[in-house]
Amino acid sequence: MNPAISRIIADPNRDLLGIMSNGTVITRNARESWQQGRVQKDGPGAGPGAWDARPPLSREEQEVLEELKARDREVRLHEQKHMAAAGTLAKGGPKYEYAIGPDGKPYAIGGHVRIDTSSVADADENRARANQIQRAAMAPGDPSGPDMGVAQQAGAQSIGRQASLEYRRNEPLQTVEGNRYPEAGQSYRLRLWG
Repeated sequence: MNPAISRIIADPNRDLLGIMSNGTVITRNARESWQQGRVQKDGPGAGPGAWDARPPLSREEQEVLEELKARDREVRLHEQKHMAAAGTLAKGGPKYEYAIGPDGKPYAIGGHVRIDTSSVADADENRARANQIQRAAMAPGDPSGPDMGVAQQAGAQSIGRQASLEYRRNEPLQTVEGNRYPEAGQSYRLRLWG
């Protein structure tokens, strides 16, 4: 390759536009191209000489941007409600999925909050945890499909654990040989599934 061409291509102050079939390199001064893409900022907070590197958005792009901003606010509020209701069961903060708007900025379009659904040894504590998970899932006034699924699953776990406890309360403990302890007729054997 011609050293002059490689020097021009490597020059950070020039944009490479193309190479013609005869080998001529077409470049544009990067500083000029940057100036062409800038527009003067208007409105509050725009002091004299304030510049924006992006051209103004079209009407359609502005509408898309407004929809993305509204969705971002809605998603963040929705996930914050889950966080508040989950309390100590929340594992970290909300995680968001983003879309890049026409202005080049990311906007939240979805999200989730991880919640500790593990069981503990105490049956009452498990019921309380299941109820808290249900409240956290239903905390937003408009729960999503996955939110409702989590609430139903937590309710089923709570009912299943309670039924298991009731069944096991009436079953006496046994020795290794299979003999029942007569004095243990009302003892508990708790087994939690979940």
